[in-house]
Amino acid sequence: MNKPLLLAAASLLLTASASTFAASQASKIGPQVCWLEMSAAKLDSAMGGAGISGTPVWDSTISSVLVRHAKGDVLIDTGFSPNAEAQMNELPDAGRDFGLQVVSGAKDRKSIVDALSTVGEKSSSVARILITHAHYDHLGGAVELAAPIYVTSAESDWMAQQAAHPTITPPSLLAAIQLRVKSLDYKSGPYLGFESSDDIYGDGTIITVPLPGHTPGSQGVFLKLAQRSVFLIGDATDMLEAAVRGLPKNSAIRANTDSEPELADATAKRLSEFHQAHPEISLVPAHDRTAYVAAFGRASTCISAF
Repeated sequence: MNKPLLLAAASLLLTASASTFAASQASKIGPQVCWLEMSAAKLDSAMGGAGISGTPVWDSTISSVLVRHAKGDVLIDTGFSPNAEAQMNELPDAGRDFGLQVVSGAKDRKSIVDALSTVGEKSSSVARILITHAHYDHLGGAVELAAPIYVTSAESDWMAQQAAHPTITPPSLLAAIQLRVKSLDYKSGPYLGFESSDDIYGDGTIITVPLPGHTPGSQGVFLKLAQRSVFLIGDATDMLEAAVRGLPKNSAIRANTDSEPELADATAKRLSEFHQAHPEISLVPAHDRTAYVAAFGRASTCISAF
């Protein structure tokens, strides 16, 4: 091959390499959100809230949400610990029996590490973990990761109480992650009617707000992609219909999981009012699979716009 042809070939190779690099870089421009599902089950809709009437079946899920961000990837909730069944034995009788029902009902569950792998995310790539609340089905998987764990200061105080006098969170789980727990400062000011917030990266992509009642420091997480947002509401309600209508939880779930039931009921009503004021923002209860599908599409996929 003569020199001009060699130069032309080299130029084409460089152009192709540059295009591949540019495409790779372009894929990283702007945040992405990935829905990670660890388990799913169908339950009686009556379990999803007191007064549920418009939803025939509760399509329940144990899920996490990964946010890929230029300042560091953030994982919201982590599912169960690998030894969740054994951990239930650390709880008093009522908490143990209820917890074992929850864990055994999560059929064919995968670990958070396996769930991350479905979207090509290494566990070491997670820079931060945000926990909506410190129950075993949201905090447990954090033992398999190394990133710092962010909760509200009220939740951190409650976790210390649970470590000493457990009712719903196993002490061994809390001991395993205690050195990594950090408190959010909630110094970003009011946000969409909530009196305080924390803008995690200062660009509006991830904003947390308090949703107390289920636990003292329960929090919701707003995620913004392009011009639209969704609102992850943790276990403030169990089903979307309950959030839209402001319904309290099913009495058995309320008694076994809400630390301050009357405050939890007030938070559910507040979410209904929020929905009426901001119908363009999708509410996503942590255990409502139908709400995840509406907001994110399919599990184990990543999107750049809602």
